[in-house]
Amino acid sequence: MKYWSDIQNTLKDNIALAIHLLLFFLSVYIFITAEKYGLWKSPILVLVIFCWFFLRNKTKHPIIWIAVFTLLVFDLYPFYFRVANHHFVLTFMVLSVILYLYHKRSHILLKNIQMLLVVVVAASAIQKLISNQFMSGEFYYYMLNRGFVFNVFHPLFSESLEVAKSNSEQILELQATDPNTKGSVVLTNIFPNLGLFSLVFAWITVAVEFIVAIAILWKPKSKWVHLLFIMMILSILCTRLETGFMALLAICGLFLCRNVKLKLVYTLIVIVCMSLIITKIGFH
Repeated sequence: MKYWSDIQNTLKDNIALAIHLLLFFLSVYIFITAEKYGLWKSPILVLVIFCWFFLRNKTKHPIIWIAVFTLLVFDLYPFYFRVANHHFVLTFMVLSVILYLYHKRSHILLKNIQMLLVVVVAASAIQKLISNQFMSGEFYYYMLNRGFVFNVFHPLFSESLEVAKSNSEQILELQATDPNTKGSVVLTNIFPNLGLFSLVFAWITVAVEFIVAIAILWKPKSKWVHLLFIMMILSILCTRLETGFMALLAICGLFLCRNVKLKLVYTLIVIVCMSLIITKIGFH
């Protein structure tokens, strides 16, 4: 019981906990992406480490956070069309934290996180809705047949995994051929009625994202809203190990959550996702 009491004490201040988890995520993310343009990033890191080591008690400025924000913005220039969505989300989250460290008004920070979360989830749903390829089920049909979706369950269905591998090999062979020959392949379904399943699953995905976005906008502190949001995060992780993006969504949820047990669930999601990223099982 003493350990549970200690855990509860840590979970009481959800803003402080979320900020610490965000900083942990940033450390791993920057370490992984440091190899890109490392020569130009090194002077920034040297300056920041020097200032933090010698001047951290003589300045009120959040040196570490400003440095991290600088590195994130730096990556936007050379990799604007390549960085994933979570890089933009991460940049705005860090900016919100920096502003909070100056104005010290938690309600402003929470409103910024809430609106960021609503925009991200709603934009994801709208992007899918306007995509004919996604709404027709073609995207999931292709991804399922290649084994890129629900791959966490592949060990339980070895036959489906073999079919997916065979499909992927056929596509790779087709890509290596001369396009002027107009070759084609016919994918074998990993299970019956895959086309119908892909179509239904696509529509359910969009519907759930719209519902979650509206719920967070309407009642961001409700226990039921956070339960729905957690279910969405877990379902996405089962579909595909987008561990980086899901860790950020869980941190956003932790910012807004007031229920102790749900805070613990959010924290566990972040820890598991970070562990998968570090071990290179999940995507950063």
